[in-house]
Amino acid sequence: MAASLQFVSIIVFTLGAPAFSVLALIYLLQRKRGNGLFRLFTVLCAFAFLGNIVAASFAINSQFVTTARALIAGILPPMMAHLIVQQEREHGKRAFVRPFLWLFYAAPILAEAAAQSPWSRFFDFSSQIILGATSAFSLALLIFTRRARDRAERRQRIWNLVLFGLLLLSAGAAFASDNPIFALLPDYVLLLFFAVRLYYTERLTFFDTFVRGGSFFAVGVTLIALLLQAIPSFANVFATDWTHACLAILALMPIWIVGPFLYRRVARWMDYMLGRKYSAIEAERLFMQAAQAGMSEAQLQSAAEQSLQNIFRCHAEVVFHARSFTASPEDLVYELAPEVAIRLLARDNRIPFLSADQKLLDTLAATLGVLLQNVRLRAQQERQLLREQELAALASRAELRALRAQINPHFLFNALNAIAGWIRTEPEFADETVAQLAEVFRYTLQRSQSEWVQVREEMAFIRSYLAVERARFRDRLKIEIEVEPAVNSLQIPAMVIQPLVENAIKHGASQAATKGQVKVAIRRDASVLRIEVTDNGPGFPPAFILESAGSGHGLWNVSERLKGYYPGQGNLRWKSGLMGTCVTLELGVREES
Repeated sequence: MAASLQFVSIIVFTLGAPAFSVLALIYLLQRKRGNGLFRLFTVLCAFAFLGNIVAASFAINSQFVTTARALIAGILPPMMAHLIVQQEREHGKRAFVRPFLWLFYAAPILAEAAAQSPWSRFFDFSSQIILGATSAFSLALLIFTRRARDRAERRQRIWNLVLFGLLLLSAGAAFASDNPIFALLPDYVLLLFFAVRLYYTERLTFFDTFVRGGSFFAVGVTLIALLLQAIPSFANVFATDWTHACLAILALMPIWIVGPFLYRRVARWMDYMLGRKYSAIEAERLFMQAAQAGMSEAQLQSAAEQSLQNIFRCHAEVVFHARSFTASPEDLVYELAPEVAIRLLARDNRIPFLSADQKLLDTLAATLGVLLQNVRLRAQQERQLLREQELAALASRAELRALRAQINPHFLFNALNAIAGWIRTEPEFADETVAQLAEVFRYTLQRSQSEWVQVREEMAFIRSYLAVERARFRDRLKIEIEVEPAVNSLQIPAMVIQPLVENAIKHGASQAATKGQVKVAIRRDASVLRIEVTDNGPGFPPAFILESAGSGHGLWNVSERLKGYYPGQGNLRWKSGLMGTCVTLELGVREES
């Protein structure tokens, strides 16, 4: 147990002295406004740790040095209490604590002065009393200060309560036990208090210096300490003289610190000797800059080949839509089927490729794969933009065609003639038909505002259109509409159903030998919206095909619009015979945006 405690103490003191020293130096070099008390606290902690090691190692027993060390060790607990007071004072003036702080700061000075007097035996436990008093004062201030705290402040308060509680425990235990752990506990708590304070007040410094740099330093200290302890001649030093052990570790630490720097320099020199012009980071940056200039796959391929040749100083081949290369053992090959394949031919100077070259090639190939995807995505977006432009032109032509179809004199003459026939005999029915005709014209004029409408809007227009047509045929036309409620909010192209209904009446139901029938049914099957318009007319001619606008019974325009709105997803098909015709639209589901 004692040996383990001794080993831990060596690690703590060896780590604590440089940590505080480095941070104190950083604070002094920054020369910016901040918490001066915390900076002074850091400097005194560095002196305390370094002073203990140096004085003990070189047997410095002068009265001045001993007094200075005692004063610094005695003033650190009051400074910790002062930091707590300062933290709480930011949220409210607390003048009543000032006398306590002056008393705590004066106590180590008075105790050291009394230690030189004949009554020195009465002050043997002065350091424990000061530590206990400052810890109790800090705990009381933390517990009884009532103010709103955010989440970070609450966590820092909990940490401070635990740390000052441990200090109070160690101060009290020192009176009842001579266990060395109670003498070393304040040093550990001091490190923890410093780390907690730094984390919650200067988090960037905490992570950059204390965590990242401190972790690297701590690993080195621990490994060197374990190595020295394993050597028989040093094992006795660790067991009997911890100060010399700390100095031995610090003497060897430069090797650990300089090691990564030396490795990088040697590796860079080796790269130079092997003909490598760039480091891995420089190579990736240059490759990215060169390859980004490629706006097409061909340009990207050419730019990548030239950049690879410059980086590896050899001939390079880049192939997209990858195929396997026939490569010699001296070549370097990367294949990512089915996207990218790269081959670096053996250098003319016969310098071989190493594992670092393969790793760099893998990284650059992955970067090239990403750039290739970007180029393809950009090309797809350009094609999509072109398709949208063509669609806009087609939609404009379709809009004019649909508009003319609805307001042409023939349609208007038939509608008005039917209305005139019912004005005297059934004026209410005539008024209703006029209202429906107005809805047809209103929808037709407003649809230019948006290419997409909800199913419920399109079906409201279809009902108005059928109401006007039924005024002509009256009892000779039967209409059925079946729409699943779940599809009402789905989006479809405006006026895509009307040509089918018009075709069913004009070429189907109006020519039926019996009572004409037209049925519109809309339902959803998984990701497909299915629209069916059925009539009981004589059917399409036997040689009916969709080739031009003049040969499709009004369906050609719908088919062309589907190609633009639903590339690869829209479908127009029909079944026609002597018993009637069923035209079906199969559209991709488009949710309401």
